[in-house]
Amino acid sequence: MDARWRIRAPVALYIAWCIGAYTLLLASDWHYAWHAGLHGLALFLLWKPALLRPRRSAPTTVHLVLIGTVYTAFVAEPLALLTRGDLDPNLLVNGFLWIGSYAGAYLAWAWLLTRGRWHPVTLFFLCGTLALFDHSLALWRMAHAGAVQDLLVFAPMLHLTYASMLAPVVIAYRTALQRKDVAPHIGVVIAAVLLPGVLFRLGSLWIPFARAFVGGF
Repeated sequence: MDARWRIRAPVALYIAWCIGAYTLLLASDWHYAWHAGLHGLALFLLWKPALLRPRRSAPTTVHLVLIGTVYTAFVAEPLALLTRGDLDPNLLVNGFLWIGSYAGAYLAWAWLLTRGRWHPVTLFFLCGTLALFDHSLALWRMAHAGAVQDLLVFAPMLHLTYASMLAPVVIAYRTALQRKDVAPHIGVVIAAVLLPGVLFRLGSLWIPFARAFVGGF
């Protein structure tokens, strides 16, 4: 099989799966239309990655973590949550509560990007696997309950949502932080599934401290 089709065929199936999932979701709750803004913004930033990099200095790990955390917590997250805060009804406060988790995920990617030459499609799909570590563990709960139909609908939606939140930033920095001109080996790929998720969960330890800080005002 031609190398291009090895990428295009699964991508086409993934797109079809996502379209089917969103068709069902929109039929039950029109608020999912907010995700059109999230995914559209992600496409725009994938097209214009320079908007996510500093203009007057070389991109660094610090830029990746800071810009990525701010973009994800305060821009992408509200769209992903359908403008309904999950930890606090105030979306600014809600984003503030989540900065620890997203900073953790981007710290993991800051290290992973140094491990080799990543293909942008690979990075997109790997960023989406953060859905496995979602704070509600929704996919694992569905699988445990045997809710196959719900799993088939929410799995592509959650994967695409997390990919849209993280992948534009990660892909924007992939060449700037690269230190090896070889494809990452399988161990690094497995780490790219696990490490961002683990640090994402550990970063949630920030939430009670952030609540106490906000409550002090």
